[in-house]
Amino acid sequence: MSKKQSKAPVNEWSDFIDADRVDNKPLSTKIEASEEQRKNVALRANLPAISELKADLTVEREQAGRVVHVTGRFNAMITLVCSITAEEFSFEVEEPVEGWFEDKESTVSFLKAVKERDGQQQKGGIEVEITPEEEDPEDMINGQIDLGELVVQHLILAIPSYPRKDGAQHDLGDEDIVPLEESPLRKNPFEALKDWKERR
Repeated sequence: MSKKQSKAPVNEWSDFIDADRVDNKPLSTKIEASEEQRKNVALRANLPAISELKADLTVEREQAGRVVHVTGRFNAMITLVCSITAEEFSFEVEEPVEGWFEDKESTVSFLKAVKERDGQQQKGGIEVEITPEEEDPEDMINGQIDLGELVVQHLILAIPSYPRKDGAQHDLGDEDIVPLEESPLRKNPFEALKDWKERR
């Protein structure tokens, strides 16, 4: 089956761009997830809901035309569950998007590409070949780049690990916490054991 006949797999939010459309001149594009796509992305990201998910991206070729570079920003309005009150609340996420894709159905991870680019600059402009990083593959499939999937990956990385609603706080205030250095047990760690023996 030829490259044009086969189809790339569809993810929760897939928005494909054909690599043949991309040349050395930057190509700007805007993408936005539908209601059904946002619902599927929310399930994948373990979120109650996503009410908005879109991105402004620029796509261009680099490295003598072998590598396609994607940059831009995404904006999302997501629903989180407060780690303190367990209440749901809306949270806006706006973060940069960046990725490198290679025509040989493999991509170069962000960190490796930056490292190779910096190394090229330090060597006075000598071209350094960027090779795929097997530990972090984000394949270009059949000559296509899934811009939607790239944005979803960045969104998942941007979700707070311990979401906290504005104004939410623990019942135990900072004034109730006794610093370790002021604790009696800090001065004499065997004092509690001594009292226990006397009571016995």
